Amino acid sequence: MSDIRVSRSHSLDATAREQALCDLRAYLADTLKARTEVVEGEIMFTGTGYSGAIRIDETRVSGFVRLGILMKPMKGVINREIGTALDLYLGTA
Repeated sequence: MSDIRVSRSHSLDATAREQALCDLRAYLADTLKARTEVVEGEIMFTGTGYSGAIRIDETRVSGFVRLGILMKPMKGVINREIGTALDLYLGTA
């Protein structure tokens, strides 16, 4: 397995953090067809060839994605797409 780690700061209030988590979960489920579960403010997800988790706390968003063997060659593209999605959902784009 290969890991992609993400961590960045944000300035979202509690309501905006909750909305960002809901939007990220919908994106993972609808666009990427991932199975998602929210436990104590953390989204855990699994899909074909990947799994991971993401958490948004008061000041930071952090998470990881584990890539399966077939997804490893796409690590760079996936990492860029994660950055783009975080910019969108955190309002930094």
